[in-house]
Formats: sequence, C-alpha cells, structure tokens
Amino acid sequence: MGSIRLNAGNPPTEHKSIQIDEYASEIELENRIRGLDNLVDSVDAALHQASFSGKLRALDLLTDLRVKIRATHNMFRVARLLSEPARESMISRVRDSLNDLEEIIATHLDVELT
Repeated sequence: MGSIRLNAGNPPTEHKSIQIDEYASEIELENRIRGLDNLVDSVDAALHQASFSGKLRALDLLTDLRVKIRATHNMFRVARLLSEPARESMISRVRDSLNDLEEIIATHLDVELT
C-alpha cells in the first residue's frame, strides 16, 4: 500500500494560481518591453525618412532609449532564471525600469502609452 504525503505549505490549487499569476505578469512585462522596442523602431524609421534640424539629437535619443530597452530586457531575462526571493526582487526592478522608460518615451516622443 502506498503512502500519502501532505504538503504543509499552500494547497496545490492555490500554489498553481500563484504560478499562473506570476507567469501572466511575466508575459505582460515581456509584451511591454516588446511594445516599447517596436515603438522606438517605428519612430526611428520615420525619423530616417524626414529631414529637419535637430535630427541628430532625436536619433541620439532613440539610440539611448534602445540601449535602455535592451538593458531592461536583459535584466528581465536574468530575473527569470533566478529563484525566489531574488527573482521577485529583480522582476520588481524590471517593472520599475519599464515604468520609467514609458514615462521618458511618453515625454520625449509626445506619445500616450496605454
């Protein structure tokens, strides 16, 4: 006859729910990163087609934003490899970094991000 093991932690359904929430949160972060990258690519393509004074400064800003987006994405990739509690802390830093990036992009590119 087999033995029954009881887990003193969270019930299995609650644990699965927490994992699903974390996974959804990570997908949302990855989508936000991808969205910012696509936005910067679109603005970059439009700037290359236009001719105006200050174009070099605008392109420098886009290069800076692109570097920050990639750094945030790399930080996110590292965070996904970590175990708790470091993982949660790093994911929180990624979320804060994305919030800052979205604010900078909204301000400098005069766009509204939803």
